Amino acid sequence: MEGAGDHIAERNGVFISVDMEGMAGIVHLHQVMRGMPEYERSCRLMTAETNAAITGARRAGADRIVVNDSHGDMRNFLLDELDDGVEVISGADKPFSMGAGLDSTFEVAFFVGYHASVGSERAVMDHTYGGRTIYAVRINGRPQSEATLNAALAGSFGVRTALITGDRTTVEEAARDLPGIEGVVVKEALGRQAARSFHPVEACRRIEQSAHAAYSRRDSRPLYRPSGPFTLEIDWMNASMADLSVQIPQVQRAGGRTVRYETGDFKTCYQMMLAMLVMATPAAYQYPR
Repeated sequence: MEGAGDHIAERNGVFISVDMEGMAGIVHLHQVMRGMPEYERSCRLMTAETNAAITGARRAGADRIVVNDSHGDMRNFLLDELDDGVEVISGADKPFSMGAGLDSTFEVAFFVGYHASVGSERAVMDHTYGGRTIYAVRINGRPQSEATLNAALAGSFGVRTALITGDRTTVEEAARDLPGIEGVVVKEALGRQAARSFHPVEACRRIEQSAHAAYSRRDSRPLYRPSGPFTLEIDWMNASMADLSVQIPQVQRAGGRTVRYETGDFKTCYQMMLAMLVMATPAAYQYPR
């Protein structure tokens, strides 16, 4: 496909990472699991909110947009309903996972449909990367969310993080760590699997408006570049996961279910987190059907 993956000398355009738990109207695990009756409807909501972000960015002048499906098996978009002017990255087991496709050619990153970090209060389906595996993730002692991890990955390429959408806790959490980011609250959690939400059409209106603002004022958006060296610590759900993780060279045991890894490079830190997640997952419980 002409244009896909081509090197571009100057920064141009928007990278959009799209999750599902943070969409308007989505509150329950069964809505975001393939094979469940409500799943296809959620794919439609996910596609619509993504289209809204694309439309807003394009109205503000963006002429290159790459969208990365970042939920579950990462094959959730209804492609025949997705804006036909974008490139799409689909499928799991890809380099950098939720950040697959990020590179130094982009101006900004958008995070659409995101959720809060694991352990957050009043947050819909809070977790950080591994809902069945990870109890907590810290880098240099600071708790991480998927938003901060992916913003730091973007920052390692010199890409600013301009927009995040999700529930109120998600947006407020991101604003604390990424001051200056444009945020769209599409729902307020009443519990981990309950929320008061805008109608999906209204949510899309708000996302389009904020995407336009995010790209229009892109130079003022946060460039999140934590300073190294980096100490990655993961608290797993159980000790068996730590047993499996420490089979990777240079990963150290730091407690019964805690492991530690040190590096001077953030991209390597991020990749190691993903590698340990692969190692630990066989020790996870299986979702009930």
